[in-house]
Amino acid sequence: MQSYLSLQEILKATGGRLINLCEDNKVLIHPRQICTDTRVIKKGDFFVALKGEHFDGSDFIHEAFIKGAIGAMTEKLFLPPWDDFFIVQVRNTLKALQEIAKFYRQRFSVPIIAVTGSSGKTTVKELIARILSIRYPTFKSFGNFNNQIGIPLSLLNLSPEHKVGVVELGMNRRGEIENLSRIVQPRVGVITNVYSSHLGMLGSTLEIAKAKAEIIPFLNREKDNFLILNKDNPWSDFFYKLATCKVLTFGIEKEADFMACNIKDEGIKISFELVFFKKDRVSLTLNFPGLFNVYNVLAASGACFVFGLSLKEIKEGVESFSPLPLRFQIKKYTRCNILDDCYNANPDSVKIALSVLKKLKGGKKIAVIGDMLELGEYSSKMHESVGEFAASIKIDALFAYGEFSPFVVEGAKKGGLKESFWFKDKQELLRKLSGYVKSKDWVLVKGSRKMKMEEIVEGLGKLQ
Repeated sequence: MQSYLSLQEILKATGGRLINLCEDNKVLIHPRQICTDTRVIKKGDFFVALKGEHFDGSDFIHEAFIKGAIGAMTEKLFLPPWDDFFIVQVRNTLKALQEIAKFYRQRFSVPIIAVTGSSGKTTVKELIARILSIRYPTFKSFGNFNNQIGIPLSLLNLSPEHKVGVVELGMNRRGEIENLSRIVQPRVGVITNVYSSHLGMLGSTLEIAKAKAEIIPFLNREKDNFLILNKDNPWSDFFYKLATCKVLTFGIEKEADFMACNIKDEGIKISFELVFFKKDRVSLTLNFPGLFNVYNVLAASGACFVFGLSLKEIKEGVESFSPLPLRFQIKKYTRCNILDDCYNANPDSVKIALSVLKKLKGGKKIAVIGDMLELGEYSSKMHESVGEFAASIKIDALFAYGEFSPFVVEGAKKGGLKESFWFKDKQELLRKLSGYVKSKDWVLVKGSRKMKMEEIVEGLGKLQ
């Protein structure tokens, strides 16, 4: 199957205007040579000059040319002074990039699983890819490339040898899941859960649920497509009623198609029985903590079942899986033990992480919590609720960092947690924490991505 895109195909997909080159020119561009970042551009690449709130990629076209790019896509009229460099002018470069990715994706009949939800998306995507790869050459989206730019760039890495694919769909506002689903054209959709992340942008969990539900009309296009739902999440029925495609469910508390039974939570690892349709079962052991990871395994198992994976293959994939960096990684140091969950945070995921911390065996249980962002007018109340929860489960100490840290501490002290401190300076927090922790203590570190809480983990690691 042809992998290259001709210049004519790019013009057709984007409605672009060609400058400095004849349209009948036989220029061919490999999809992986489409680049949006001049810092990594290579000879022969085609530069897409994206435009954002604080930058304009067209300002870097000269740099792209110097580094060997053969051409660029831009919104501005740009007349290159170089004979061997062409321009494709479009109305919107992001939209054009998406249309190129959609055009390229349509070349492949490969079925793609799309995973969305408030939390667990990346882990479920990675679990699915790990299990499927036991039997099939599997495509997966890069790392956390789950947005309007990342998904198109990921899809441009599809190749003829792939037999199945899995991507993660993220969003900040209504319409984004719809647009990504239009580009991806999923055959299977997984909605992990609906919680209060993005509450500040969308205003209510109902609006968040509606945003996640935007994937469902694309699954409804074919009666043999599948929607996979978390039966224990209160929004499951809302999604179910919107679906005309096939629906499969997973859960622990409510009866579902894929269930976990006889769960034994031993702190740093969890064992349980994976049960399919009340009859077929297999014993699994997760070498990473958190009851929520049982849900992630159930979601991934359901998706892999659709593609014929056996319980034996699912067991092999799950038990050989390791958490991604900054996601519930256990790091044992001489000075203390760390539960590193720095990648991101919302009120629900922080409370879940605190519950995991409480179950770990050892010394004191200490939580280091950074700000949870994108909560808007609910920020102070939500941060206070996290502090109250930490106190209610009786962890030993809480260190809060960021603009909203006083609210976390206020909630903790209301609940009776005297050993709670807030900081606006990360180094000051680290100095206080360094003198506080003792051998065998457990320290949970968590916060929103922009808070860069991994700097706390790195600082603790240097205390050896």
